[in-house]
Amino acid sequence: MRRIEILVLVPVCSTVLLFLDLLLQATMEKHGGFGRGEVPWNQPRNKESAEELERSRVAFNLRRMRTSYTLGDLLEESSRGVSTHLSLYHHYDPFTIKKKMKPSDLGNLCRLLVPSDLVEKYILPFLNTDQIKQVNQETNLGLKVSVWDMNTQSMHQLVFKRWSTSRSYIFNDGWTKDFVRRRNLVEGDEIGLYWDTYHSRFNFNVLSRAAAAAS
Repeated sequence: MRRIEILVLVPVCSTVLLFLDLLLQATMEKHGGFGRGEVPWNQPRNKESAEELERSRVAFNLRRMRTSYTLGDLLEESSRGVSTHLSLYHHYDPFTIKKKMKPSDLGNLCRLLVPSDLVEKYILPFLNTDQIKQVNQETNLGLKVSVWDMNTQSMHQLVFKRWSTSRSYIFNDGWTKDFVRRRNLVEGDEIGLYWDTYHSRFNFNVLSRAAAAAS
């Protein structure tokens, strides 16, 4: 009879411990996690238990930070050129299109040339059918797009279209005035662009300056 009682008590004890663990987590969530130096119910009895409690507190709060960070938060911060996202393993770089300025991007042609492979991989898949038709249409009017300058926090309008004389795509109708001259772009400066699906616009950034790279 004693052996049967022991066998019955084992799963009961495990269930009780599991219940207490879940109760502890629920209490932590209710109060926003343990603050540094805060101890639930009673103080740890020794150094080892205090260290274990601290590890649990940090792990819980990190998990809470990750689960509360949404895709919308990420896109919003990217559009503003900042990030509060905790990344332990890699640095997130949203700029799928990067280009060092060439004379043809800065001169009388008044357009920014973008390679077709980058456009077809990183831009066209996120446009709707009507937008793609406007970009590729034979009349070559193009698609009017908004471009957010993340450095200066300003909005600008450009036309994005496929260049009929090549397999590339271009930004024009304002590129020289609003970007080359306004941002004082010169040969060797590197700029970055990406399509912001959250705001349906392009985000622009001057990533590096040729003068700074040469020094």
